[in-house]
Amino acid sequence: MDGLQAHASLARRRTRQLVLAAILLLGFVIAAALLGRHYWPFTESAIRKNLASASSAQVQIGSFHKKYFPPGCIAENVSFRRDGSEQPFITIRRLTISSNLAGLLRHHVSIFRAQGMHVIAAPNDFRRNQSRKKTTIDNFVADDAVLEIAKKNSQPSLKFTFHKFSFRNLNGQGVTTFAAEFDNPQPQGFIRTSGQFGPWNSNEPVATPVSGTYSLEHADLGVFRSIGGIVSSTGNFNGTLKQLEVQGTTHTPEFVVTKTHHGVPLDTQFSAVVDGTKGDVTLRSVVAHFGKDLINASGSIARREDGHRSAIMDLDCDKGRIEDTFYPFIHSPHPPLKGDVAFQMHVTLPSGHERFVKKLQLNSTFRIQNAKFTNPETEARVSRVSSPPEQDNTESLADFQGSVSLRDGVAHFANLSVHDQDAAALLRGNFDLTDQKVNMHGQLKTAASLAKTTHGIKAMFAKAIEPFFKKKPHKTVVPVHVGGTYSHPSFGLDLGS
Repeated sequence: MDGLQAHASLARRRTRQLVLAAILLLGFVIAAALLGRHYWPFTESAIRKNLASASSAQVQIGSFHKKYFPPGCIAENVSFRRDGSEQPFITIRRLTISSNLAGLLRHHVSIFRAQGMHVIAAPNDFRRNQSRKKTTIDNFVADDAVLEIAKKNSQPSLKFTFHKFSFRNLNGQGVTTFAAEFDNPQPQGFIRTSGQFGPWNSNEPVATPVSGTYSLEHADLGVFRSIGGIVSSTGNFNGTLKQLEVQGTTHTPEFVVTKTHHGVPLDTQFSAVVDGTKGDVTLRSVVAHFGKDLINASGSIARREDGHRSAIMDLDCDKGRIEDTFYPFIHSPHPPLKGDVAFQMHVTLPSGHERFVKKLQLNSTFRIQNAKFTNPETEARVSRVSSPPEQDNTESLADFQGSVSLRDGVAHFANLSVHDQDAAALLRGNFDLTDQKVNMHGQLKTAASLAKTTHGIKAMFAKAIEPFFKKKPHKTVVPVHVGGTYSHPSFGLDLGS
């Protein structure tokens, strides 16, 4: 009997404990529900407020759906507008936000997926110093997003189409990783990039560390009008948005000048510094193979004091071939001159839509050795005027040396010396790159009289000036003129001298 009473008493205590636990649990659930209703981070008003604060904009949501398992929400037809603007600068067709119970306690969002995202940005939008929010987004995904960067003066905007775009640990402690695949508008091509940035420098965001790799495929240089070709590039970058070190290579199977439709292969290795806040690029070192020319270069692409952007380069070539150097810029199907070339060149290329040869500015010193004309008619005049048949294979090689400046499509030669084993010419004048016309004046000096001329430089002039010097057979210095075109030059006496 005592045992039955003890068992009944134990049962009643357990029942009371279970009832009490159930009441406590129910109270906790009710309290959690009440608190969740008041503090739940995924209500429409809370999401709208957080998005507005993060973007400094007014946010509108077309439709909104709550999710509790897992915690989150779905917002459709989301738009962001600046104060006083009717046109949204961000639209999202479908926004999905998901978290978990642990994430709620740690202010973490597991997934932030923006489908059909379209952003219209002005250049100064990237300089906005927006405050960092406390919520960490573990995975931010915006595949198939479109970014448009508006230009000034009603020019068409630049449109970037992102096939893949993602961040990991966005707003979190430590580094944020990123990956993107997108179509680049200028030059049109496909870019892959991945890397990391952070920890975030809240005092100076542009000083935040960033590093990664990139590849550019099938970029069409034709967008720049004056030039053409398909370029590819790979490389890596490291530094900050203010000073980003970039090393890489480029490959262009045929770099073409549009006006002549002539091109040569161009391959480069480069080291550069990019200021992402201004878009300025400093080229510390470029090693370029331009056809058979080996060129070392340095310079910058930046906005100058006049407000216009321009490229300024210093080029140094110790070993090259003149036929590759000039071929892209001439209209003839074959380069009229072959030989070894070396040059030093300072080049300025302003921005704008003016023709390439018109806006290109340069100053250069050069040396061409063992030069030979490729035009059979010209070469015959250089090599032989009245040589006997046994000398038909005689080949005369000449050396050229001088300095030149180019402005408005016209090359100005302050001095140009041409010499071979028998004669030397010292010339000055102009060469027009637009119509290929030559206008050079100077003196021809020969080691022997013109009457004995059979080949070489003096043979180029001998036929034209011979009648004027029959009475002076021992004359060795004469004024001469070079006219015609680059492909078909004419040589004669300078009557105006």
